[in-house]
Amino acid sequence: MNELLKEYGYLDGKPGAYGLTEKGHQHAEEQYHSRGTGGSAQYNPSWETRTWSDETGAALKADMEANPGGFGAGDSTAEEEDALEHEPFVDYGGSGDDDAPQPSWKGVVIGGAAVGALLVAPHVKPFWNNKMKPAARKLRERLMKQDSVESTDS
Repeated sequence: MNELLKEYGYLDGKPGAYGLTEKGHQHAEEQYHSRGTGGSAQYNPSWETRTWSDETGAALKADMEANPGGFGAGDSTAEEEDALEHEPFVDYGGSGDDDAPQPSWKGVVIGGAAVGALLVAPHVKPFWNNKMKPAARKLRERLMKQDSVESTDS
């Protein structure tokens, strides 16, 4: 639909960065929205909405019947539009990209495990040497005494 509206002079620009022409302003209204709650850009998007009037369909149909080749068929406005390269709208105010790759749970879990291992590693060796080895040694000695007592009883 945007391509059709562009072809008949209601929109200009490129996909993802369309804007209204003067003809488009007669039939539509654009509004800028922003959450503006502060914090991270990922959670505070900004966007534009375009609302078309009810008469747009009839006007577009009349344009299509009057000029089946479209607005760009021989009109100088289309040539001027091609000469002026439109820059896409870039919001440097910190809106998040919907297409930005999001971290997967697998990556988050692996990262958390690595950080956890780095934090726990300095405490493992003293725990092993001071608690586990002496307890294991006492258990082994007790089991050895029980085995030697049982073998002498038989």
